[in-house]
Amino acid sequence: MNKTYTKRILFIGMPDMALVCLHKLASKGINIVGVVPPAKNDPTNRLMVNTAQMYGLNIIQYDQKLNETAFLQKIKALNADLAVVASYNKKFPKELLELTKDGFINLHPSKLPDYRGANPYSHVIINGETESAITLHFMDENFDTGDIISQYKFGIDENETMGTLFIRTNEMCATMLYEALDYYETKELPRKPQPVNKISKTAPALSYEKKNTFIDWSNSATEIERFIRGLNPFIGAITKYKNNILRINSAKVINKSHKMPPGSIYDANNTLKIACGEGILELESLQYGAYFISTGKDFSQRIKIKKGEILQSE
Repeated sequence: MNKTYTKRILFIGMPDMALVCLHKLASKGINIVGVVPPAKNDPTNRLMVNTAQMYGLNIIQYDQKLNETAFLQKIKALNADLAVVASYNKKFPKELLELTKDGFINLHPSKLPDYRGANPYSHVIINGETESAITLHFMDENFDTGDIISQYKFGIDENETMGTLFIRTNEMCATMLYEALDYYETKELPRKPQPVNKISKTAPALSYEKKNTFIDWSNSATEIERFIRGLNPFIGAITKYKNNILRINSAKVINKSHKMPPGSIYDANNTLKIACGEGILELESLQYGAYFISTGKDFSQRIKIKKGEILQSE
């Protein structure tokens, strides 16, 4: 039998982390008095709503902004002890953060204060980290700066991608959150201020619109291979061939010297190899345009790639 929980918990989140966490908490009997999904116009709204309905939970929605008067009144009426946040794409206004007895807590998939920001999953891989962490912390008006409740460190696999790291940390976060709420049922949550002025690594958003997902072929093959894994599969590391987008899903490093310009086709016979600033990168899986997904070898043969042609960085 599940333990009986009486603390009133407000749950706020976005798929997929929120779905994993909500399932864990609801199945364990945590007293969730309200669920706030993404904004009504968000494409993930319905998925979050459906999951909350499956557990018979109270759903509280807003149109576009978290400071809408009607929404804040509904949150206040819950008389929640604590709010938990499992991934969200909006900054929380002060008036919302003040509507629970003991504040808001948030899950962040990095070892705070390092890798504050929207995308720690990618940046820890891109930077070649061998270890990362998940952090549960109190929220304030800034992103990822509140007092730390708990942290759990873990190793990053040699072939880790953004996707595998995302899946692994979601499960870890769900467990960490449940354990914290189980503790909170009878005790006050611990809190430790984050170090000030000791942040050397950040995790800014990566997107095509920001032009920071293009492969820089002047980097080493090792750095580019990490970049590709760090963006696979949700974002995608891209280059251009004859002005068409070429998305690289996976590649293999070949430690071989050359004298070709970075980004040039080194070999296009039985494989597809690209000259980098240092070393060679063999493209294993890619997508050309909107519909053509293939191996590097198949792409080379079908499109008639020629040695010496240049892939564009943007």
